[in-house]
Parts: sequence; structure tokens; C-alpha cells
Amino acid sequence: MVTDYDRILRGDGRVSKDGATNAESYDAWASDYDRQLADWGYEAPTRAAGLLARHLDGFAQARVLDCGCGTGMTGAALRDSGFGGPITGFDMSTASLEIARAKGIYADLEQVDLNAPLPIEADSMDGILCVGVLTYIEEAPLLKEWMRVLRPGGVAVFTCRTDFWESRGFEKTLTDLEKMGTLRRLETTQPLPYIPGNPEFGTKIQIIYGVVGSI
Repeated sequence: MVTDYDRILRGDGRVSKDGATNAESYDAWASDYDRQLADWGYEAPTRAAGLLARHLDGFAQARVLDCGCGTGMTGAALRDSGFGGPITGFDMSTASLEIARAKGIYADLEQVDLNAPLPIEADSMDGILCVGVLTYIEEAPLLKEWMRVLRPGGVAVFTCRTDFWESRGFEKTLTDLEKMGTLRRLETTQPLPYIPGNPEFGTKIQIIYGVVGSI
């Protein structure tokens, strides 16, 4: 049986980067998303929030963009970590945004295609979290957009699937952007569990956490 998440998780790597296509699948999955991810042992939002807290000065009251916020799991992880500042959430799935809004943890939520320029002013954010999202995005343009909207010294934390880190040359992308003076690389973790309880992913497909800073 094909489930809602089968269309977008894709252990074979054949994912779409079309925002409207992916939004339709996430809309269908939204009502069961939090429960399903919890059942699979998904800890990425908590880990990412911890990395932002470690690297971002003034974390507790910072201005943070949750880039691909979905149902608000990452925003909730931020609040659980003691974060008290305003959170802006961008996502393409309207059903997911409705669930995130009901949690009452975001200052602003907008439907945004992350493959387009971000509708936000330069130097307007202190931190960015992007968890479980780069699978569906052209990475280099979005990384450049993050550096535009972050104030000098701001920090972005993201995750990338291990299979895509290799096949899409993500290591080279980060190195090239650093050489160009676009960003600073602050930390890159070893592969860590992604959704270990999912039978297709298990320990075969993990995630790498990256931390980059604006200049």
C-alpha cells in the first residue's frame, strides 16, 4: 500500500523539488505527521535546537527563522530548549501550517516556496533552523539566501540525508561557498540517526547536521 509519506520520503532518492507537488503530499500527511515521526524515533528537531543554542550568542531571545517548519516540531523543540524569542515559520504545506499555528509558538507563519527568494529583509534574523527540508530544495541558492537574511554573526543549522550529502556533492558546495566568503563553516557532525524506526531508512540512511555562520 502506498502511504502519504512514501511519496516524499523516498529511500531510493527519487524525490521532487517542486514545491507544489511536495506540499500536496505533506498536506495529506499533516494530520498524522507528528505521531508517525515520534513512532520512528525522530530526534532531529531537538538535536538541531541544541546545536543552535551552542553556537548562537544570545540564543535565548534571538530572532529565529524555522525554514520549512512543517507542523511546528522544530519550533516546539526550540521552546523546550528554553528559547524565548520570536520564531518565524515558512512552509509550503497549508495543512501543516494550520497545525503549527494551533501550537501557539510562532510569531509569524507564511506559505513560502523555499526554492524562491525568501520574502524577508536582509540582516533580519539571528538564527535559522532547517530540519528535514534540504531533500526537496536546491541547496546552494537557499544557503546564499540564509546568509542574506542573517545578521552578521548569525547562525544557521541544517540537516542533510547522508545519501544526498554524497550524491549531490554537498561537501563541495559548502567548501566552495566558504572559499567565496559567503559563509563560515562552524560544525559538521558525523552521520547520526534520522528515522531509525522506519523500515526503509533504518540505519542505512542517516543525517548529517551542519552549522554555518554569516560573515
